[in-house]
Amino acid sequence: MRLARSAMMVRGSRGGDAIVDVAHNVQGDLDVRRGYLLFLALVIDRMHHYIRELRVLRKGMEAVTKQNRMAEEGKDRASKELKAREQEIIQLNAKIAKLELESEARVKEVKTAQANALALSKQTEGFLLEYDRLLEENQNLRAQLKSIDCQLSRSDSKKNT
Repeated sequence: MRLARSAMMVRGSRGGDAIVDVAHNVQGDLDVRRGYLLFLALVIDRMHHYIRELRVLRKGMEAVTKQNRMAEEGKDRASKELKAREQEIIQLNAKIAKLELESEARVKEVKTAQANALALSKQTEGFLLEYDRLLEENQNLRAQLKSIDCQLSRSDSKKNT
């Protein structure tokens, strides 16, 4: 309807002003439609949110109802389960005690192994020091032997000449 009025105004007024007026009218029309669409989008979004909330609440209510039913049905079952759990706790406590003893034994074994490793490490250090000393002594003896060989070969060469 606005567009029809705007078209009539264009025919009756000057060209440039009329186009601007029509543009303003069209813009106003678009603004109203945008506002209406924005409002509808907001309403739809809120409805979607409330529907989702309603679903969650229904699921929660169903779960609570089911739990109540199960609780009423399982009162005598619970006492049997409690006795079974207590027996299981006793067995597990015994198993824990056994495992603690095994753990202590293994800790002792580890400490013994560490002490042996340390002793072997020190013994190895001692062997390395002894090896180095013997190697040095061997080199000294070889040097002395070489020196003696040189002296003997000189004396033999003097006797031969």
